[in-house]
Amino acid sequence: MRCRDYLRLLVLLTIISIGNLLNAQTEENILQTLEDMEISGEDAERILEAIEQRNNNHIKYYNINEMNREDMLLLGLSNFQIFCLENYILRTGQLYSLNELSFVNGFDSITITKIRPYLYVEPIKRKYSLRLDSIFARAKHSVRFQYVQNLKDSYGFTRTDGKGYEGDNFSSSIRYNMKYYDRMEFSLIGEKDYGEPLYRTNKIYGYDHYSMSLTLRDLTKHLKQITLGDFRLNIGEGLAMKQSFSLSYLSAGYGTKHSNNIISPFRSTMEYNFNRGIATKFEWKNFELTTFASYNKIDFNGKSIQETGYHRTEREIMCKDSNSVMLAGGTLQYYNKGFNIGLTAFAYHYADSIKRGTQNYQCYNFEGKDNNIISLNTSYSYKNIIFFMEMARSMNNAFSELLGLQIDFSYKTILSIVARNYDKKYQNYYADALGYHSHNQNERGIYVDYSHYINKRFSYFAGVDVYYFPFMSYRADTSSYGAKAKVQMEYKLSDKHIFNVYFRFNSHQYNVTKSLGQKELEDDIVMQWHMKYKYSHSHFLTFASKAGYSRSFTYDSHNNNGYYVYMEMIAKPFRQKLSINLRYTYFHTSDYDNRFYIYEYALPLSYSSTMLYRIGHRINTVLSFRPTNKLQIHLRYHLTKYNNISEIGTGNDLIKGNIRHYIGGQIFLKF
Repeated sequence: MRCRDYLRLLVLLTIISIGNLLNAQTEENILQTLEDMEISGEDAERILEAIEQRNNNHIKYYNINEMNREDMLLLGLSNFQIFCLENYILRTGQLYSLNELSFVNGFDSITITKIRPYLYVEPIKRKYSLRLDSIFARAKHSVRFQYVQNLKDSYGFTRTDGKGYEGDNFSSSIRYNMKYYDRMEFSLIGEKDYGEPLYRTNKIYGYDHYSMSLTLRDLTKHLKQITLGDFRLNIGEGLAMKQSFSLSYLSAGYGTKHSNNIISPFRSTMEYNFNRGIATKFEWKNFELTTFASYNKIDFNGKSIQETGYHRTEREIMCKDSNSVMLAGGTLQYYNKGFNIGLTAFAYHYADSIKRGTQNYQCYNFEGKDNNIISLNTSYSYKNIIFFMEMARSMNNAFSELLGLQIDFSYKTILSIVARNYDKKYQNYYADALGYHSHNQNERGIYVDYSHYINKRFSYFAGVDVYYFPFMSYRADTSSYGAKAKVQMEYKLSDKHIFNVYFRFNSHQYNVTKSLGQKELEDDIVMQWHMKYKYSHSHFLTFASKAGYSRSFTYDSHNNNGYYVYMEMIAKPFRQKLSINLRYTYFHTSDYDNRFYIYEYALPLSYSSTMLYRIGHRINTVLSFRPTNKLQIHLRYHLTKYNNISEIGTGNDLIKGNIRHYIGGQIFLKF
């Protein structure tokens, strides 16, 4: 079959296939569009964590007077609308009717109609006591145990030369969460990955990784929050520190202004990018002071920090907790009538020196034990316009700046413009502001996006990011340019039908060795088209499909491409006590540049973004059973079969044959 015939088949399958959109919960819509968002897998897991935490707390609807920023984001509000709602409540007091939303800046009739079914109004009448007898009587608890087994051993489990995996071929985790209204939260998490030993004779017995967090709120008039144990921080626009999730980069309908929810308890199984210690928040009139101190052990290979979280082989186990980092600092923020200005200062110290890489482009990377960061962030909101800025300096006197403008015309109709200038010498491990590279170094660029929610049936989004690296970068021996773009359109035929199409463009310059051994920069361009058609037959039986096509253009090839198509069925019989999700995917890619990442339903709190590469078939099945409101049982099986290959992976992950498959289960109990 020729490529043209494959394309015709793709279009035909997309038109005749049926899809699903469950409108019962706004957060489920977010889950179904995770693969369309330009966010990392880590950010996606943070979103899943926030959604699951809300569900665990037995919340079916939001009391608008008690909503936090994560609730508002999951409800679909932009950061500008969140800011306006918080400012309105601060100025006028608690809301007594949903009709008051019409007086809030940024809330038009479309916004109110969209979110009204998920809201109710109830005055906050009392602040529950932190007495132990009240906590034991009223707190909500949940326990979640997960087990995933690889059904085929890789080389790392069978080799006998001492370089293989030390543990068994399964992963496991346990999570305990307790919440006492909005006054107290506690979590305890244990986790091990594939190949990691569950019990180790020369170290602590049990799971490979533990995490614990305790948060208390409204302790005194001025002490509003204290978090002990593991936590994340989110300050300004991310040039100083950003560890919590945000939906801001090439994501329709959310804008680019970051939320200022500074302290977040850490409740994830991830083994990096969190702090361990104490964080406090004080409020006095228009001032907010956040202080934090942390001591955390980190994985270290003698030169650089390791962020895989894997401790499977003898070498990886030796790297575990072999270095440590101490972090201390604070941020003082001032808020008044739409104006915010904040000053942040913190320092961090490594027990063993970090060494930069040996490549030429790494010559300005951080090296040593100590670094400190000072940043100034400010924003000003006027009607439906918000200006924001952050400037940060690292210990070596290098600066990075970000300046942005966001205009919220109406519900999810947003124009954002952000310019950035990150010095090649700027060094900050905790920085994660808008940009192409992590840690915000050696980059200039301008980002523009526009989301237009025309009506309840039609909306579109267009975003482009053009960037420039003044100094050499990975695979580029001189300054280079690049661009990313995304265009997305969605048309709602009826409450049961939605058609979605989007286009992605990615251009980046890399070294190419031409005749006589000379190196020149050439553009590496990848374009991808994705199409979805969704249909919901009823609340109990739905179907879904999606198809995509990719084409890349490089110096030595102009014919590389790839495509995929999947079809999915979701059944919820027995009054939705049972849920069955079945998906079949076929994929065909000619090279790695044309790979696809697609989101799959997985066990709760597990983000599954599958990479489709080579030629093959994939089956994913998730079965969920809810016999009572307090007990849930989830099972998952997924299989990938590749064509025309005899082994999968490399090194310890090498699997003989052309099949990789897993089975997993999860038990969730609320009490």
